[in-house]
Amino acid sequence: MGDWRHPDIRPTMAWINATADDLNVSAARLVEHSLAKHYPALPPDFLAWEHLPGSASSTGLIPIPRLHVSWCSRCLAEDFASDRPAHVRRQWVLAAVGFCHRHRWPLEDRCNGCGSRTWRFAMPARGPLRMICEACWQPMERTSAPALYAGKDTRVRWDHIIAFEQQCMGAIRGRTPDQFRFNFTSAGQLLNEVRDVCSLLTKKPPNDEYWWCRTRNIALNDFACDAMTPGYIGLQFYSSDTRNPLATASPLLRRCLLAAACGIIETNPDVGAALFGPEAPPAIERFIARTDRGGLDRLLMADGHWSSAFILQIKAARERMARRFMISKLEAAHRAIRNAFAHSSSNEQTKFNRSTGQI
Repeated sequence: MGDWRHPDIRPTMAWINATADDLNVSAARLVEHSLAKHYPALPPDFLAWEHLPGSASSTGLIPIPRLHVSWCSRCLAEDFASDRPAHVRRQWVLAAVGFCHRHRWPLEDRCNGCGSRTWRFAMPARGPLRMICEACWQPMERTSAPALYAGKDTRVRWDHIIAFEQQCMGAIRGRTPDQFRFNFTSAGQLLNEVRDVCSLLTKKPPNDEYWWCRTRNIALNDFACDAMTPGYIGLQFYSSDTRNPLATASPLLRRCLLAAACGIIETNPDVGAALFGPEAPPAIERFIARTDRGGLDRLLMADGHWSSAFILQIKAARERMARRFMISKLEAAHRAIRNAFAHSSSNEQTKFNRSTGQI
């Protein structure tokens, strides 16, 4: 009906029993494998969707909500090598995950041969069930070459995001985040921070000149980290009005959003330096400078919505930025006064020289 319900997230017993009969498996086994069983606190907007439930298409019709599946090519290769049928892992439909945590490898949602996004399960003449591209009929376990040849520095950046994703996954399960990294932060507050930061990063700036179309002038593009988009150097994204763009993001966009959120929310500045370069300004300061001040202030004032630690981080960053701005203004005023005195002194000396004939 266009709401946030989906059989695998909030399954009804009627659906479970009917599907169990269709698939010739027990209802208890279906319940055991459902997302609802493993992620009881899963917010629906932290799932990957092809279309946001309840959002109308260009025709005015509301499409059926479907989960957007990405995959790990290494998991699929292992399945085939071990004579196991290919299958979708639960992690692959979570919007807060852009990597396979088992192989520490980027997830994909398109064929590495032809770039098609359409795929299906197929039973070959020999061997187990496989995921096959519907356009070129090649198996999906082929690995992306840019990811395969990624260097050590790139993999270190992946590990930072994977560690952040693991905290988000724990929060989705209702687990309290690591308090050494996220002081006084509850599971719900961490998810709120990720959701809101991602939304602010992709929003079009107020009074943007390109009001009639999507613009690339968004804060997210200031957080370029090519390690998150192997094979797509210098990739930029368009603005979005979605409250949580993670829900409908491609794996490329998802990893960039999570990398930016990680650098902004993490209390350790070394993480941001590792992701975006040692010469880049602190991620939280770039976030404050580039996002809508009014929208940020409204979120800061929402009682209990964000953790006190994250709010203090933002306030401290604002104070540092204001102090540096004031110092730069004073230095500019000092230079202007010094130049004015130097210019006046030079004019006086010229007049004196002319009066005494010393030109």
